[in-house]
Amino acid sequence: MKRVTELPAPTDAVLDEVIDTRRHLHRHPEVGFEEFETSKLIEARLAALGLTVHDCPTETGAVASLEGGRPGRTVMLRADIDALPIREESGVEFVSLNDGRMHACGHDSHTAMLLGAARTLAERAESLPGRYLFVFQPAEEIVEGAKAMIEKGFFDAHHPDAALALHVTPFLDAGAIVMKPGLQWGGSDAFEVHLRGPGGHGGLIRREGNLMSAQAFLLERLHTIVDGLETEGAQAHASVGDLRTDGLWNVVPRRVWIYGSVRTFTKEQRAEALQRFHDLLTETGTEFGITAELKLVHGTVPMINDPSVTDTVMATAQELVGAKAALQGAPMTVSDDMAEFLLHVPGCYFSLGARPRNLEVVPSLHMATMQIDEAAFETGVKVMAGSAARLARNEA
Repeated sequence: MKRVTELPAPTDAVLDEVIDTRRHLHRHPEVGFEEFETSKLIEARLAALGLTVHDCPTETGAVASLEGGRPGRTVMLRADIDALPIREESGVEFVSLNDGRMHACGHDSHTAMLLGAARTLAERAESLPGRYLFVFQPAEEIVEGAKAMIEKGFFDAHHPDAALALHVTPFLDAGAIVMKPGLQWGGSDAFEVHLRGPGGHGGLIRREGNLMSAQAFLLERLHTIVDGLETEGAQAHASVGDLRTDGLWNVVPRRVWIYGSVRTFTKEQRAEALQRFHDLLTETGTEFGITAELKLVHGTVPMINDPSVTDTVMATAQELVGAKAALQGAPMTVSDDMAEFLLHVPGCYFSLGARPRNLEVVPSLHMATMQIDEAAFETGVKVMAGSAARLARNEA
């Protein structure tokens, strides 16, 4: 029977530090490519653990490595570090002190847990195989950070054999682990639509040239650009999150800006959805006598988990939490630019349940009221550290 590596487990001191770190970061959120203080804190913690802190290819973020005491593979562990431009309404005691900024997607938790995993592995380094590369990535919320790190030479300087990352999930029970080999999450294209028209007096304008009627027509039909685009039972998705105009209560605008995203699972679906989007804009322009233009702002590829790495992570999770570790059914139309790293290195991105126990109605990610259960952190650190140790030895 193959001998397996004993799973490294965090001490109570490590778990207390994870919670303290998460709450500090929650109080001081910074948005994409502005995470300067966050990056300083991370690098200071990594240096204090005795890790080798490397030059980060991006202005914000951090990269460090830990050498194990025995030969093995190099495993990359990644966390995202940026917050969202949201004014917090969660009611937690450690509420954001940066007005209009909030860790509403759990990146404060991801960062704290990865620091906890780094400490857990560092305290046992001599007994561990391989090498561990800790990557703290900026600007996930605009899915630009991973691509920026890669384009600026991350994989020229570092050559991991496997990669890991996690995401907290408020709608799963605290401590549950969910993952899926192969296609797990969709790719995304953030878009800006710009409508232009003549404008006019609110009491005089009719249908022709009326941008407010045009945007209503467009939004009502937006779902049609993804109709029938399914993969493994999951439907592609299109949504709008912001709409702005230069109008007033009695002034029909000359300009309307619409911001949203299209989520698809394959290159073919993406091409079809975007062609339908262009066709819809042409129809809208013709119907109302206006100009309608589409601009793709940023995006990322679908999340593809390597089956072998995922098997190792699932085996580790099942050993730790039993039946609370499960496979995801259909792919989901959420996105994360960890997917960009996984184009270059086989890896596994998994979900960690963190449903808050004190709420009857659980707020979702990206909501101003979002909360999580910090009791989930122990499982997150254990699965990250344990999976990394086994992947470094290449154990299933």
